[in-house]
Amino acid sequence: MGKEILFTIAQDNSYNSTDWTTRLEGPQRKGLGKYYDQAFIESYLEKIKRQDNPFSFNWYPYNAPGQWMAENINQPSTVITEPITLERADQELDRGEYGYLVIATYLSGYSTFREIAKFAHEKYPKVKVIAASVGALLTESSELADYQLKGSQVHDLRDIIGQPRNEPLKVVTVRSDTETRFDGIAKKASYALLISSLGCMYGCDICPSTAQFGKDYVSPFSAHEIKEAIIGAHNKIAPESQTFTVSIAEPQGLGNIRLWQEVFELCRDLPFQCELVSTTSSRVIQKYSIDELTMGALRLSTVNIGVESLLRGYEKNNGVDLKAEINRLQEAGINVVTTSILGLDWHTRENIAQEVALLKNLESSGYIVANLKMQPGTPLYNKYKQEGRLLDVPPELLSFYGYQSFIHPHFATGFNDMLPLLHNVGQELSEGTNALTANLNVFLKRRNNSEASKRKVISGMLNNFKTLLDSDQYPPEIYPVVDKFAAELYFHLAFRQMDLFHPYILWTH
Repeated sequence: MGKEILFTIAQDNSYNSTDWTTRLEGPQRKGLGKYYDQAFIESYLEKIKRQDNPFSFNWYPYNAPGQWMAENINQPSTVITEPITLERADQELDRGEYGYLVIATYLSGYSTFREIAKFAHEKYPKVKVIAASVGALLTESSELADYQLKGSQVHDLRDIIGQPRNEPLKVVTVRSDTETRFDGIAKKASYALLISSLGCMYGCDICPSTAQFGKDYVSPFSAHEIKEAIIGAHNKIAPESQTFTVSIAEPQGLGNIRLWQEVFELCRDLPFQCELVSTTSSRVIQKYSIDELTMGALRLSTVNIGVESLLRGYEKNNGVDLKAEINRLQEAGINVVTTSILGLDWHTRENIAQEVALLKNLESSGYIVANLKMQPGTPLYNKYKQEGRLLDVPPELLSFYGYQSFIHPHFATGFNDMLPLLHNVGQELSEGTNALTANLNVFLKRRNNSEASKRKVISGMLNNFKTLLDSDQYPPEIYPVVDKFAAELYFHLAFRQMDLFHPYILWTH
């Protein structure tokens, strides 16, 4: 038996898309139709295809869990960056160099993990199979794998291979690609995922980070190490680019205030502009000044604030005037994407409208609204399991957009209630306008000098268009015409791939 470690990832890339058709074809392709109303889904897909949806956004991380682990062990390893297949796993293992097969298992790829684990045990019995990521927390994984990793993943893996558990960790950056389509035009780009902290201090009952770390939060790196990691990622991924994007792949990005204040200060004079994207909480972000966040070469471009519910708040937002904080950030040119969850136990068909109205009143530049998903090991998952409320469905459907995977007092299981509800809420929040228009409005409020000329050009073109537009030609309302022009203008001249933010967090997939 060899000693090398093979790092793979089991996931379905169709989950990494804003395109509902692409997402919904995943369960059909996997033959999961007996777990939902197939006639309803087929009808729903036809309805969606008939609607005019000019925008889609896809993202493709390069096996972030595998690279995070590989960079933090002292044993030879190979990282396969694309989703693993049985054929590729067999091809690699047949070389006879590997003693361990690590499969970072997302729920979307659990059937692939199951298939490969069984195959590896049968054909390569000397190779130890190690389950990682969220899928490792399922009970079945203990039967399929020789080992399961939890928490940072790295520390448990070090125990297995005989490396001292508490050796210092390294900052890791991982490449991720995006493809954005708007009105038939595609833009492709690449950015870096940054892993600089572990866990979250708030321990929300719905969050996979809580399943891995509880309420533990650790930021084990120095500001200098983070700065060097950002520069290294730029030089490796996009060395010719004058503007580079880094997305913090953590549930509580920027959580160590003093550390990140020092990072922003150290990076004020980077040789390139670095757009920072982060998920964090309102209680954290309110502690930063606007100058700290925006005036250097490293600037916060987009922040995702988890609202979850405004009818019953979560600790991470306690004591914060959310609307005022969102306005403070957006007036400084920072996109704010608020996330909300529907299908919590206190939600009814009647009060959902109130929840959405409260969310809309925050006036953030973007929204992500999803159904409550069942993530293994979270306090809520364990509670529902104990109460017998979890459906007996494949892991791929436990955490699937629009699929009700547990018994709720007011919403039917499956897709029939939740999927149309999410669609209607999305329509309500957008009010028929293009999401890019909101991004443009925020972009024009930026204050950094490097983009001043571009902002001036866009603002001038938009004002000229409004002036020249004959209102009599577009009765009774010309706003949709202006909105469409503004969205097209922004997409062609200023759009960057992370403006419409879909957070990637290492421990939550």
